[in-house]
Amino acid sequence: MANTIQPQVDGPLMIEGDVEVYDANGTLIGKDARMWLCRCGRSAKKPFCDGAHGRTGFADAARVAADYVIKKPEPGTTPAATLRLTLRACGPAHCFGDARIVGKDGSAWRGCQANLCRCGQSANKPFCDGTHRSAGFRD
Repeated sequence: MANTIQPQVDGPLMIEGDVEVYDANGTLIGKDARMWLCRCGRSAKKPFCDGAHGRTGFADAARVAADYVIKKPEPGTTPAATLRLTLRACGPAHCFGDARIVGKDGSAWRGCQANLCRCGQSANKPFCDGTHRSAGFRD
């Protein structure tokens, strides 16, 4: 199964594939073929969604910037088949591994590394733009 991340309109990230989530200390906190991660920044179960987006008025059209690139793979290397998400303390989720991110409008991105917004404030959702620092995001 291909690793796919789908931002939901006004909601969480639905992630499907071979997915592992690690906390900032490197401890595995989730491994599943499907999971829902908070992207509004208000879940009481961070990094997992608890439905807070519906209670807090989180709004996002779930579009994806296809030209977003954090780092291209080194020539001759193959990205890992397992999608590993490592949570940065009070910051984004760093994705490492072959993945595609598909927006509800058909927009898409494919790559091997990305930083995903967890605070809900990025102007470049689902990608992090560093706004978590000024927004005071805590997890």
